[in-house]
Amino acid sequence: MRHIELNNEVTQLNEKGFFRLEKDKEAVADFLESEIKPKLIRFDSVAQKFTYMVEEDFYYPQVLDQYKISEIEEITKLVYDYHFEFQSYMAISKFYKDYALKTNDKKNYLETYEDRIIIVALFLGQGDFNKAKKTAIAMIEQRYQPATPTFLNAGRSRRGEMVSCFLLEMDDSLNSIFHNINTSGQLSKIGGGVALNLSKLRSRNEQIKGIDNAASGVVPVMKLLEDTFSYANQLGQRKGAGAAYLNIFHWDVVEFLDEFLRPVTNLVNTCKSGVA
Repeated sequence: MRHIELNNEVTQLNEKGFFRLEKDKEAVADFLESEIKPKLIRFDSVAQKFTYMVEEDFYYPQVLDQYKISEIEEITKLVYDYHFEFQSYMAISKFYKDYALKTNDKKNYLETYEDRIIIVALFLGQGDFNKAKKTAIAMIEQRYQPATPTFLNAGRSRRGEMVSCFLLEMDDSLNSIFHNINTSGQLSKIGGGVALNLSKLRSRNEQIKGIDNAASGVVPVMKLLEDTFSYANQLGQRKGAGAAYLNIFHWDVVEFLDEFLRPVTNLVNTCKSGVA
């Protein structure tokens, strides 16, 4: 794809030794022409669009009860009159890849950046037209940007939660371990980032019911969590994200650091070898 090639050319130095930043603008333009315009579903009117989006289970159905079509049309015109343009390839590709609503087969786009702002503002306004209008203006002027889960999910019929982070505490029992793994998967599925405190888990080779060397330690649990977050993403729209916390006085902390810093160490060693 030409826009990918153009984006890669940004870091190629020109004759003056500077990055070729103009290639980023060219990548944005090519992305719009080759990727978005041919795949964007267009509607003849605002009324037709919102009726379709509600009937096909893309937008929350209450929106047509909370607002008059004339009010939605006014906010739509207001937002589009700003003639918003993406300033970087990273921004435009990120939005259309992860945020814009797509058809169920993922082959076509149902929203532009302006459309996402409009439905988010309407949802946050909950029928208050003036609040929705002010919110839409603040977003298109980039004075206000909702958190990622809110901007991604607000206004959708099939959506995750609009909360960014969840904190969980894991106790030293098999029930607690698998309960938290299941909970982490459910939260990741709806777009939440999850942090877990694993400090209460006994370390590797500790006793279980008087039997020596029975405990598996913290690291295997962390790996199960890592696989859970990789598997449970929000309908493929947003990757799962999790963080594990371990007290520095835990007996497994050295093993933990060794295990999860190894990829970084390997990368550094590879880079050093390449340089050498």
